[in-house]
Amino acid sequence: MIDIWYTTVRRRVSDVQQKLVIRKELVKVKGNYKVIIVKKEDFYKVLKLVKLRILNKEYEALMPPLDDMLKNTIDVNGLAVLISQYMSTLTINSGNQNVTPAQMVLSTSGGSVTLSYTGSVNINAQGVSVYLQIFEDNNSFVWQYYYVGYDTTNASYTTSQIELYASAYVDNAGTGLYPTSIYTNIIRIAYANASFTKTSDSYLFIVWLIQFQNIPSYALLFIPTLQNNENIQIIDFAKGSSYTVYLDNNNCNFKCGGNCPSGGLTGFVTYVQGNNVILEVPVMIALGGGVSTVNMLICYNLIYNIGNGGSFTISNSFNTTLSPPVSGGTFYLALATITIIFQTS
Repeated sequence: MIDIWYTTVRRRVSDVQQKLVIRKELVKVKGNYKVIIVKKEDFYKVLKLVKLRILNKEYEALMPPLDDMLKNTIDVNGLAVLISQYMSTLTINSGNQNVTPAQMVLSTSGGSVTLSYTGSVNINAQGVSVYLQIFEDNNSFVWQYYYVGYDTTNASYTTSQIELYASAYVDNAGTGLYPTSIYTNIIRIAYANASFTKTSDSYLFIVWLIQFQNIPSYALLFIPTLQNNENIQIIDFAKGSSYTVYLDNNNCNFKCGGNCPSGGLTGFVTYVQGNNVILEVPVMIALGGGVSTVNMLICYNLIYNIGNGGSFTISNSFNTTLSPPVSGGTFYLALATITIIFQTS
């Protein structure tokens, strides 16, 4: 995913618009899967307790082994819809009241078999469980979603393709007495050609890993929080998260919470370009008197709620200098656009 910061500036006389590239970041969206079929009596030999991390805290998840995973295909169009709907829930509180967190759809000779979210692995049942891991790596973040699909029934079938469906959500202020969450639709985000046979005397497990890699902390807001077992979700701006862009007009206190001209996030554009999903989020700021060089400061405080009543916060600031592309150019109105490219592989 490449993060491009650029600004459109207006000249006092000619009102010519120019674009200026500020910074690039590379972040990737990857997916891998593994199919495991075992005899019923070997059920407890397959599932193991694995330690996962949410930043500096560990928790245990019951999962099959994760070695020798195969590459899947990320559904770029589906990912674009998911990101677009997630941004709608975040910026304009638009979405659904309740949506199934995850599904795996198996194409078989007799039709389709759908494994729907259950939150845990059960005997004589079909379902999907979702575990989340978040950690820092070389001053950037990695978000990993482990989807564990299972069929421990007596069903038998042969598959040709498997599909992964997911939904994102935001903890928002709500319209009633109690806070609520707003959800995207459940949308296909990955698929793979997978041929295998489940018999009536065997159990099926499908482990699917979807991860967002190399995310700078100022871009975390734009990574959709997918529904997961721990019920970790970002809270919206009305409940405490914030994302403010300041521009220095050389006549203000240039710091987070200062009195410099500032703007927030109100709109966005999402589209597909090749194997990439591109998200553009504009911020327009009036500077008053014209200045020839403008410093930009991004201040963010991202709060994530945890289903057990806890929370964690990721906050910091990022600054850079915007210079006019033409010598002697003057800024009066700056349109700073955050452009994020989700690069799939």
